Amino acid sequence: MPVSHFLLLVLYAFGVSVFFAVLWRRERKAQIKLFLQLFCGMVGGSLLLAALMYPFPSGPPSPIP
Repeated sequence: MPVSHFLLLVLYAFGVSVFFAVLWRRERKAQIKLFLQLFCGMVGGSLLLAALMYPFPSGPPSPIP
């Protein structure tokens, strides 16, 4: 069963965000705020970078006829 790269990205961002939110903040409200900032920053940043890279070709240039 193939796994989506986007799903793996979301799972990774979720895990890292939970880890750092619990590690760096003591109050629950501050943890939630940091979690949302980190999670949205990672997922949103990767989507923004993907959109910026979309117009550029991903492979070698095609031969000139």
